[in-house]
Amino acid sequence: MAQEYIVLKDNNKIGVIALNKSAFQTIAKNVIEEDERLKLAESNAPFKYAITCKIVNDQLLLSADVKVNYNANVNQVCVDVQGKIFENIEHMTGYTPDMIDIRVVGFIF
Repeated sequence: MAQEYIVLKDNNKIGVIALNKSAFQTIAKNVIEEDERLKLAESNAPFKYAITCKIVNDQLLLSADVKVNYNANVNQVCVDVQGKIFENIEHMTGYTPDMIDIRVVGFIF
């Protein structure tokens, strides 16, 4: 079974602090929704989500399918949103993500 959480602090006197992968997905979703140059891709397939998060050997692997405005610099938009997601996850959780993958699946006209 896949791991569903990351342990941030263990072996303390109070207990264990762990974050579910949905917390990281929510942070990424909020960052993407704030950026006017792109939006999350919508899928017609059931159980196919625009943001996927995997935890493998205590490493956070996050990928997001997005659509970018046709007049925007795609490379710059992807670099900017990657940086913002990285900073927000690190700031809000104290955990450093290992991989953030932004996949452009279309354009907004």
